[in-house]
Amino acid sequence: MTDTPAEREQEGAWAKLRRRKVVQWGIAYAAGAWGLLQGLQYLTGTFHWPEQIQQLATIALLVGLPIALVLAWYHGDRGHQKPVRTELAIIALLLLLGGAGLWLYQRSTEHAATPVATQATPTASAPATGSKTSASVAVLPFANLSADPANEYLADGIAETMITMLAQVPQLLVIGKTSSFSYKGKNVDTRTIGEQLGVGALLEGSVQRAGDNMRVAVQLVSTGDGRHLWAETYDRPTTDVFDVQDDIAKRVTEALSVALAGKSGPASVGTTNVAAYDEYLRGKQLVERREAKVLEEGVALLEKAVATDPDFARAWVKLSYAYFLSSRNEGATTIGRMPSTQAFALSERAARGAIAAAPNYGAAHAALGWALLVQNKDGYSDEYERAIALDPDDPDVVRAYAGYLSIKDTRRALKTFEPLLAREPRDPRLRVAYAGLLDSNGDIDEALAQYREAIRIKADYVTPYYRAAGTVLGMIGRGDLFLRLTRRAANLDPDNPDVLYDMAGAYWDWGETELFRESQQALRRLGAKRELQKLEADIAIATSHTEDARRSISELLDDTPDDVFALQALTRLRGTKDDYEAVLRKITESSGHVDREMRAGAYSDATVCLHAWLGHQKEATDELAHWERVWRSQHAFGFNMVAARNDFLARSLACVGRNDDALTELEALLNEGYNIGWRDMAVDPAYDAIRTDPRFKAVSDKLKAADAAAKARFRARPDLNDADIESLGSEPVGVNM
Repeated sequence: MTDTPAEREQEGAWAKLRRRKVVQWGIAYAAGAWGLLQGLQYLTGTFHWPEQIQQLATIALLVGLPIALVLAWYHGDRGHQKPVRTELAIIALLLLLGGAGLWLYQRSTEHAATPVATQATPTASAPATGSKTSASVAVLPFANLSADPANEYLADGIAETMITMLAQVPQLLVIGKTSSFSYKGKNVDTRTIGEQLGVGALLEGSVQRAGDNMRVAVQLVSTGDGRHLWAETYDRPTTDVFDVQDDIAKRVTEALSVALAGKSGPASVGTTNVAAYDEYLRGKQLVERREAKVLEEGVALLEKAVATDPDFARAWVKLSYAYFLSSRNEGATTIGRMPSTQAFALSERAARGAIAAAPNYGAAHAALGWALLVQNKDGYSDEYERAIALDPDDPDVVRAYAGYLSIKDTRRALKTFEPLLAREPRDPRLRVAYAGLLDSNGDIDEALAQYREAIRIKADYVTPYYRAAGTVLGMIGRGDLFLRLTRRAANLDPDNPDVLYDMAGAYWDWGETELFRESQQALRRLGAKRELQKLEADIAIATSHTEDARRSISELLDDTPDDVFALQALTRLRGTKDDYEAVLRKITESSGHVDREMRAGAYSDATVCLHAWLGHQKEATDELAHWERVWRSQHAFGFNMVAARNDFLARSLACVGRNDDALTELEALLNEGYNIGWRDMAVDPAYDAIRTDPRFKAVSDKLKAADAAAKARFRARPDLNDADIESLGSEPVGVNM
């Protein structure tokens, strides 16, 4: 059909499109296409069809839209017109273009596909693993499709059990729960998750529970091209949960072309009792929230689980951990209300219950090692060594062993931690622990880079700001960054007395009177008696008010006779021989039950100096002979005091009269970029013999100048910004000297 001249003159473009039914046909086509795609999406999810079906259908419908509009133009207002040559030519051209588009799409997906048996490139900040893995997978949190939201524990529990089971396959890199579950409730595409976690496949699923029955739907998806590698739906009674998990693990490993090694089901270290397993899952979920209001309920459920099945080793281990948390305080947050003596004893009892249930279960021995360590009991080293010997590939055991090594041998701990980051690239707590080890081993730039990555992963997590602040405080000229990081930590956790104490002390040092008073008042509002006493002692020591300092320290020791801060502070006060003898006696009594190597950073320099001041030259030189070798192998930095040299060696050398060596050590610390603290040096009696030496004054003057410059930078900009965070690890140590 063609328009008459009169029609062309009288009608506008919109009216002409409506008369020819182009608008109506276009709307109808779009609505129909949308409905078709929605239905296809439902069918794809229900029957686990490949994603390409949905993608190809979308492209075909997009190609069909202009064809429908052409047909409407020529045939919309009358249904009997015959096709004309122009119409046929346009349709043929559109079909050719659509076919070319489909062909290009198919080619692009073929080239984009990556073999699932190859691990994707890990994030740049994660250390490389010690060996190549043949396959890699992350188990994402399963969706809870049950009518009752409370059944989410079952969906989470099944997903976490899949992580545990698959992690037993030596050839398979399985991402840990913290990283995998960081995507819970987030809409992130498959390819992005694969790149962030460094895996070739994702296991996704859902759990729907109705009474005694459940439906578990799972699918294994390639992160390279989104194609489905395997999918299955299980409609079973809840009593079959173990069989379902076993079958999923077997099918996943087959799809990834690796062999499932050894036992993989819960019975290997767990239970075949469904009631006990259900109690375990619910209790574990509550305990891992680390909140006082639900911890006791979680402990009760775990106690029921082990009562229902006394051979349930995994539940015993989790119960041991839960008892430990029952006495735990984190900052100003009370997780549990149980006295520590009682909690630690119960933790040990539960760990021994796990060993009785499964003597060759590594995690049980690791739990006992921790319970013995926190009680300062013998035998913890043997338990950790047995744990790693039994289960060297169990991520939980490796993590516990790495934590144990961090207080015994930081170099070995570093090597043990590195593979853990490949399994947990999005675990900020793991990165903080790894950063502390790097710090203790002198790799300050990489330590700060790991704190930066932890902040990137979880910007509202207080610890990386606080720990990074502790590291930069030890760096010459970085006091402004220390305060900015500490202020951000205080904003995130305003009721944390440790953060407020550090911030108040820095404000006082720099003469920020108003800010100091605000922090001091905040501590008073919290009732933070210990932190206020420490603050008073610090100020009294710095201003040489010795008796005021001794009074504040005595109050601290009245409340906590083994308080490390108080005992260390006493060793930096001038006094009589009676005073020194009393302090040495307190230190000996306090540290007598602690391994000598573990008190290297707490009292070793103090005992050298106290013996020297009391005239015990042999004891002083013997102590120094042992610790000098240890300290010279260490670096000055270290949030973990066991592995840090700090100025312990310089103090000890000065105390025994090796003045030139002491000055050389202070100059070495200065060259390393370590901020000894000129205010501490000015009043420390250990440095009395060298205080007037020009070399001592030169060190002190450089520290003062760097401190003054940092104070000016802070006053110009007191708050942390993104550039500060990005700078962590990018500026070499000592850059602002």
